[in-house]
Amino acid sequence: MNSFRNYFLGLLSGIILCVMILLLADYLDIHLIPSSSMSEEVWRKAKVVEKYIDSYYWKEGVSDKKMSEYAAKGIVAALDDKYSVYYTDEEYEETMSGVEGDYAGIGITVEQEPETDRKIIRAVQKGKPGDKAGLKPGDEIRSVNGTDVRTIPLSEAVSKIRGEEGKTSVLGIARQQDGKEITLIVNVTAEKIVNQSVTYRMLESAIGYVRISSFDNETTAQFEEAVKQLEKKKQKGMIVDVRNNGGGSLGAVISILDYLLPEGKLITEKSRGKEDVEYSSTDEKHFDKTIVVLVNQNSASASEVFAGTLQDREAASLVGVKTFGKGIVQTIYSLQDSCGGGIKLTTGEYFLPSGRSIHEKGLTPDVECEYTGSEDSLGEEDDNQLKKAIEVITSGLT
Repeated sequence: MNSFRNYFLGLLSGIILCVMILLLADYLDIHLIPSSSMSEEVWRKAKVVEKYIDSYYWKEGVSDKKMSEYAAKGIVAALDDKYSVYYTDEEYEETMSGVEGDYAGIGITVEQEPETDRKIIRAVQKGKPGDKAGLKPGDEIRSVNGTDVRTIPLSEAVSKIRGEEGKTSVLGIARQQDGKEITLIVNVTAEKIVNQSVTYRMLESAIGYVRISSFDNETTAQFEEAVKQLEKKKQKGMIVDVRNNGGGSLGAVISILDYLLPEGKLITEKSRGKEDVEYSSTDEKHFDKTIVVLVNQNSASASEVFAGTLQDREAASLVGVKTFGKGIVQTIYSLQDSCGGGIKLTTGEYFLPSGRSIHEKGLTPDVECEYTGSEDSLGEEDDNQLKKAIEVITSGLT
């Protein structure tokens, strides 16, 4: 009994001593945790800045969580790499939904006006909850379930607007109608939304037209279905439009290239401290008709890998203008089990089958053609780049 009591008292004394040492270390600004010189310097400066804010900043109420999130953002920003970023929980969730291709939401696209910070609806998907509730492009979303979203970051607002599958949200809307502003209260129930990244139709001369707006986990199946339907209509050749496609999933690009190309090398990924990773097509199936790919200055990353590989393998001609020039690898890591949120880091570079790099160089089209129409005309009958692509593909048909 005495031995147990002595053990317990010793343990309790040890705990009390440790707590006192930690409190004293914090008071004296002594960092007890072994660390690298960089983390020690980060910790030291953060403590100094925190003390000045606590002592002199004129407002109260900034949460520790928000402070820590912006500290993490600052650390990543110090890399001076515009493609590397720390994500808050809300930003991470939004980013991953874009990669996965399906998410809970109401089927609208929201943008923030840089001058006013107003959250404006730019597009409404037909048949989705937002459309059924009567939302329209141009509507301003001012509140969600009573929370004013005009003064919060767009990522946080989007997270609130999307809501949770099966749950109804109340949106406060401002709409311009007959020269006047009217306010509306709209009830909308979120559901699972599958991003439609591929659209298609048959053009003149039995030419198939497939537009890929982004590459996500749903894109491959949608692309294969588009080709299948166009083949049923006896297409003689195909135009693939990746203009304004900012990229996305490398896995989707590799799968689509494997679907289109015979056996051979696709791309090589070079990363620090790792062996090169080479991707190849398997020849399980391939597309044996003429292909033209439409590109522009906003075709970037995965869409450049797609277009550049087809160009290198002499499987397609590129029509349009020089592409963006982003050929580096971004990897997204979840930090949910540690500090929350996530982090996207540049971890390598892509090289095309010929060994050439895209990064900061872009792709030069085989047939250069400046776009002369409006943004609304992209992919429509009066799209001059599309007309040029039709000419190019027609000249290659037999």
